[in-house]
Amino acid sequence: MNTPSTPSASQVAARRLTLTDEERRILSKFRYEASDRQALAELHQPFNEAFYRYNAQGRPRTHYMNDLYRAFRSCAQMMLDLDCTYWAFDWERLLAWKDETFKREAGRTKVWRYVFEDRWSLATSTLFFLGALPYNEAIHSTYHRMLAEKWLGKERAREISARFMETATAIGYKDQRTLYKNGSGVLLAVLVYAGKTNLADITKADLEGWQSQTRRSTRVARASVTCIQKVLAAMGYLQGESPRLTALQWGEQSYWGRTAPAVVVTFERFLADLKTIREAGTVSTYRVCLRRFGDWLSEYDPALQSVAELRRSHIEAYKRAVKEMRCGDYTNFGCEFRVVNLGEPLSRHHQVRALSCVRRFCEHIDALEYPERPGRKLWVRGDIGRADERLPRSIPDDEWRKLNETADSFTPAQAAAHHLMPFERLRAVFAVLFESGLRAGELCRLDTGCLLATVDPETGAQTHWLRVPVGKLHNDRMIPVRREVVAAIDAWMKVRGAQPLLLDTRTNKMSDFLFTWRGHSFSRAMLNEAIHKLCQLAGTRKVYTSHWFRHTLATLWRRRGMRIETISRMLGHKDLKMTMRYAAVMPPVLRQEFETAFAQIDEEHRATAQVRVLLSPEAHMAAQVEWRESLFVDLGLGWCGLTAYHPCETRLACQSCPNLIPDKESLPLLKRQRANLIELRGLTSEKLPGARKEEVNRELTTALDGIERNIAHLSEKRSGGHEV
Repeated sequence: MNTPSTPSASQVAARRLTLTDEERRILSKFRYEASDRQALAELHQPFNEAFYRYNAQGRPRTHYMNDLYRAFRSCAQMMLDLDCTYWAFDWERLLAWKDETFKREAGRTKVWRYVFEDRWSLATSTLFFLGALPYNEAIHSTYHRMLAEKWLGKERAREISARFMETATAIGYKDQRTLYKNGSGVLLAVLVYAGKTNLADITKADLEGWQSQTRRSTRVARASVTCIQKVLAAMGYLQGESPRLTALQWGEQSYWGRTAPAVVVTFERFLADLKTIREAGTVSTYRVCLRRFGDWLSEYDPALQSVAELRRSHIEAYKRAVKEMRCGDYTNFGCEFRVVNLGEPLSRHHQVRALSCVRRFCEHIDALEYPERPGRKLWVRGDIGRADERLPRSIPDDEWRKLNETADSFTPAQAAAHHLMPFERLRAVFAVLFESGLRAGELCRLDTGCLLATVDPETGAQTHWLRVPVGKLHNDRMIPVRREVVAAIDAWMKVRGAQPLLLDTRTNKMSDFLFTWRGHSFSRAMLNEAIHKLCQLAGTRKVYTSHWFRHTLATLWRRRGMRIETISRMLGHKDLKMTMRYAAVMPPVLRQEFETAFAQIDEEHRATAQVRVLLSPEAHMAAQVEWRESLFVDLGLGWCGLTAYHPCETRLACQSCPNLIPDKESLPLLKRQRANLIELRGLTSEKLPGARKEEVNRELTTALDGIERNIAHLSEKRSGGHEV
């Protein structure tokens, strides 16, 4: 790292590293005369210039000269004790010298120690600005911000700190004291460490370099650097680099346990190949499964050191072991708390996945001809059974009602007590969760432009739509939302403020995620944690996940009459067969209708399926034997035999339509239809129940009015001698 005043590497190499006898004699003096300073010009002049430029800012000349004298005297003592010029200094020797001095002067007072620390800071900071020493926090033992104020100037340093604090507060950081010390203070230290004066020039490499050399605790240093990355990204800096997450990704923090090193190399190469064709979540699943297999393999056969040594006997043994495994077995030590259902037996689905991932690995390395491939067929047909096809899990109606009521009455105090802040984000998440039926990944990846407003061309009313990002089935979609969801999202956006763009691993592009807070995106784990707390407050019999809400909404929509095609579009299904699964959790009447109707059955299709179109009067006469009340109506193309007991929204709709222009040749047909309808209306008064009688009479009267209007129109045209 070179500062603007730092000499180049060649210049430093040309500097003299040893002291002359004359220099030792002069440096040993208590006070330096003008002639002494002239004799030490090669050492004193550069030190004086660096001190004046950085350490003497805003000080009176008297104070400046006294401080310069004390700083150079301290530097002179170091040179004498280490027997070299300051160009040969390094931190290891300097810190050892400082410790020895404290031990030698252990009986000194606190005032002496304070004066020593002050002179130490003046001398080492000057040597740092001069380029004789690299950056080190040992320059200032406690108040590290002072070095940045010397480097940038007090006004500039305070301006940068104020801008940082303002942006950090806007994106959600509230602890001002910690933010000042471990946020803006570290940022200023990074600027000094990197030798930069502008925030726009800082890179992630600068931040990580500072973190690698700091003497602060690993937890504090990492939290500070992560915070700075998020705030700088929100300010538009970091040159488009995405800030890292607060916690490491599973793949990043995963290690391979007892897996043999050569096997680990093969696993990593396979995962690198897999990244080019599969999503990040899928690659993470393979990593977990291969980690389990590798760890188990080293326990089962410690002598195995390469994938080439795999035998069929290993596969058979692993198949038996998987059936006995429990959740948390062969996982990373210390991460067991992350395992769902810890200690429970692996479900059938997880057993199948554990085996299928290993099988896919073996097939892949064989197809790509890895040098270490086993060279023999390890898997045969039937090794992996099929996972159970479970029905969609739906939340019971009484539990669903409790969850809705609890979510509606949720208060900021409850959110704070359960560490679910900010409250506005929680309300917006619940609003989307209870209405949209989104998958967890889709909800977390919603961006700030997901809400779209349109105007209905027929009614002129404003409607709102939610744009769902590309998800599991690689498609995006638009779903309607109500005003309650819009209001909740608007309230959250007012609190959210400007957040940094984060990398969308699915699209590999920077995205402004809707539920980002403090520069951290909303995760599936955070969503399920919020649902967990909601279930506790609602007092439900079990804890549900986000996918239960998706299944429940699909079931409720269908029960309320939503068409199966509409449900399919709302859920983002590509095939109606995926949506038809919900027929199994519906009432028996609906299930029977699903089984007997056509592939695209809905409410309209069922009504149409009840209509019997009779293509001849003979067929109609046979039907009249079975039901007299279904007196045929000539439709022109055939005969309507729908019983009057069944409603029909399209009964003779064309006759009552004002846009119908009847043909002159249809006049006899219209008269015959009028007679049939008059006769049918008379029958309804005798045989239909009262509740249905009014509705049928209204339908028939509407149709009769339309027919009579058309007959009158044709009669008028004929009497006038005009062609229709």
